[in-house]
Amino acid sequence: MKNTFSKYVGDMESYSFTFNEENFNNVFPFYILLDQSLTICSKGKSLSKIYPALKKGEKLCKHFRSKRPQSDCITLKTISENLNQLIILECIDDDIDLLLRGQFEIMGELFLFLGSPWLTSIEDVKKRELTIFDFASYDPQLDLLQILNRQQVTTKELKEQLSINTLQKEKLKKDREELNRLSLVASANKNAIVFTHPNAEIFWCNDAYLSITGYSKEEVFGKTPIEVGKTASIEKEALREMADLFYKGEPFDIEVAHGRKDGSYFWSRTKGQPVYDENGKLLQYFAIIEDMTEEKEREEQLILLSLIAEKNINAVVISDKEGRIEWVNASFSKMSGYTVEELIGKKPGYLLQGPETNPATTEYLSSNIKEGKPFSCEVINYTKDGDKYWVRIQGQALYNKLGEVSRYFAIEEDITDEKAMEKQKEELLIRLEKSNKELEDYAQIVSHDLKSPLRSINSLIAWIREDNIDNLSDDTDQYLGMIEGKIEKMDHLIHGILTYSKIDQTEIIVEKVNVHKVVSNIISIIDIPSHIQISINNTLPIIKADKFRIQQLFQNLISNAVSYIDKREGIVEIGVNEHENYNTFYVKDNGPGIAKENQEKIFNIFQSLTDNEKSTGLGLSIVKKITENYNGTIWVESEINLGTTFYIKLPKQ
Repeated sequence: MKNTFSKYVGDMESYSFTFNEENFNNVFPFYILLDQSLTICSKGKSLSKIYPALKKGEKLCKHFRSKRPQSDCITLKTISENLNQLIILECIDDDIDLLLRGQFEIMGELFLFLGSPWLTSIEDVKKRELTIFDFASYDPQLDLLQILNRQQVTTKELKEQLSINTLQKEKLKKDREELNRLSLVASANKNAIVFTHPNAEIFWCNDAYLSITGYSKEEVFGKTPIEVGKTASIEKEALREMADLFYKGEPFDIEVAHGRKDGSYFWSRTKGQPVYDENGKLLQYFAIIEDMTEEKEREEQLILLSLIAEKNINAVVISDKEGRIEWVNASFSKMSGYTVEELIGKKPGYLLQGPETNPATTEYLSSNIKEGKPFSCEVINYTKDGDKYWVRIQGQALYNKLGEVSRYFAIEEDITDEKAMEKQKEELLIRLEKSNKELEDYAQIVSHDLKSPLRSINSLIAWIREDNIDNLSDDTDQYLGMIEGKIEKMDHLIHGILTYSKIDQTEIIVEKVNVHKVVSNIISIIDIPSHIQISINNTLPIIKADKFRIQQLFQNLISNAVSYIDKREGIVEIGVNEHENYNTFYVKDNGPGIAKENQEKIFNIFQSLTDNEKSTGLGLSIVKKITENYNGTIWVESEINLGTTFYIKLPKQ
């Protein structure tokens, strides 16, 4: 392989790169380059080391099958459908235990596999005789190799490795085409890559770096990475550490904020690697810059959520996918009476459920957890001391990137007091229903027992009049008339009591009621003195209500207005003001008016402000009760000697 290349797809026309094969394989030591027939064109030196049977010119499917996605024969379709996705290749040679994980990318007419061997232990590394120099410096398995390196690498091995590196550098100089292929890999890498001179000035970067920073090549080349990425949010200590390692010619791996052209910044993980010639002279630096913004945001969200969960007054619990507790907040521990140590690793149901816990609820929770479904229910739990308490549980599954359930979280609210109040409410409603029934029965009995002697008295008066039609004095006849008036008032009073007691008891019929017709009918049937004029100011609407109740409401209001007018020319006006969601009816008269101190009292039962013989003190109470049954309101506006207006606001159904 030759030692330089001067042109790459129009992007690098005036720059030369000095690489030896070892340098480049530090970046991608396990690559496989395939042509359209999936024949191996080139492969990484480290891959050749662990699998020497892999030869150029052979088909890939001769050596590997796809384990993820599952496919015994790797085809163009398999690769095309899984570009830029995790691929796991498994060696089909039974004597070779080798898995490669990575991804396929299209490189012009070629396919490029970028990956690394799946190693699970230090013993696995030893068995394959791999060293730290067989891996890219940014490879996640580097830490494992560094441990192995500290244990096994000796001065002799280092000298041998230097000798190998020298040979590989000579080979790299002789193979310019191979170097160009590898440069394609660097340019197409999704992470940002930059190359700098020893003085830190950038002389090449890939498109990913330009995209993530927002700069053009002209704005980047000739500047140092620190000048390009400077931002007020950068941590000076991290920046100082990176600069020190750079100028010492050492590798570095630093997490630091990196600025953009528009003034914003992103969190980056910057991994730098020096490139030396065979004499140990620093030639250049290359760095891979990985955008870690999302990871940082997730970390910050996790910290914030953990703080919120810890301070939450409700109990919060996180369990693994099997339902075993991994974490609880202080409220959970306080509510249950168990310490954190007693809860970790246990299933909540095993510790907290008891004899009165509903089996159907526990089955519901168990089923939803197994199926990864959200759950919400109320259940009886028991504290460590055996005290019973109610909780309302809401929870759901948490998924990993592969869409698999990784754990569950739930929030539990102590509703013991709420349940006690519900029970008290139920008991109160039962007692109230029983009391109302007894009151209704009592009213019926009293009504019957009172009406019977009233009818007898009324009959006796009639008989007295018949038997003494010519013998009654005027005074006696007047007294008998007064008795009949009292009997009539008593009858109206009993009827009013029954009506009032039945308003809440009878089922309300909902029908279309033409209020205009109802009011017109009331005007035609009640007794209206000749000096009083009743008018309907506008067309009253059709509403949904019980026709009988609406008739009771307006008949009481209109009758009251007629009964109490004290003017020579009485006027009663009825109308409505229509609104989008409600109607406001009114009944207005020019009667004596009601004093302000009495305007609230008139709606109380048995409240009458006059000596009118026909007044029972129940009419307005009935009107108010009917109005409230329809979620309406009633109020009065009145001035002494000027008249009174009653307003009834009813929502539109």
